[in-house]
Amino acid sequence: MHSCYVPPAQITKDTIRISESERHHLLNVLRLRASEQIEVFDGDGNRYVASLCDTRASPLQAKIHQHQFHPHTPPYITLFQGLPKFDKMDLIVQKTTEIGVNEIAPMICQYSIPKSVVQQKRVTRWQRIANEAAKQCKRPHFVHVRALQGMEVCLGEASRFDLLILLWEGENRQALKGILRNHQAAKAVGLFVGPEGGFSDEEVELVLQNGCLSATLGDNILRTETAAIVGVASVMYELS
Repeated sequence: MHSCYVPPAQITKDTIRISESERHHLLNVLRLRASEQIEVFDGDGNRYVASLCDTRASPLQAKIHQHQFHPHTPPYITLFQGLPKFDKMDLIVQKTTEIGVNEIAPMICQYSIPKSVVQQKRVTRWQRIANEAAKQCKRPHFVHVRALQGMEVCLGEASRFDLLILLWEGENRQALKGILRNHQAAKAVGLFVGPEGGFSDEEVELVLQNGCLSATLGDNILRTETAAIVGVASVMYELS
């Protein structure tokens, strides 16, 4: 069954109003016809089975037949990602969404290569990539991609996490697996991953001073996009 995303504001008790972009995909790309059934996700945990109404009408509407609500299941993972080159960020957003991340917070770090302020359209692009990945995986809850922030702002949220982890190539004692297995009850996890150049010594000290545990992913030095994917996958595997 083909799926699409519709914001909650476009869904009533019985009817779904489909946006023009989704309408184009359903009718012109997938070649669906009136009365055919689709899955609709609103990104807030609701899943609907609906049938298309008159395909000549604009806006396109669908009649709801089934509705299910899926609550969040732990762990709730926030990825604090040091801003890499933009094409790498695209990959990080897509793949960590597929694995199960809940929030992605792009961070400007000392060694971030794009030093200029990221335009809102770039964040909008990352949100669109996350939405498409969630649809592909049929995730009822979509990932929230935040506006670009500095590390200090991100660390201001430390108190809301049960566990904060810094993936750091300088750590040689604590493996990520060991930390996770010692914190099986953690439900809200924050994961810090550096940009291409990693974190500076000052940044590492700042993060550790805010209650973060440093962890190694092994002897190999991973690319930032690989570290983010492996880190999120490890948290999901150990804590879900």
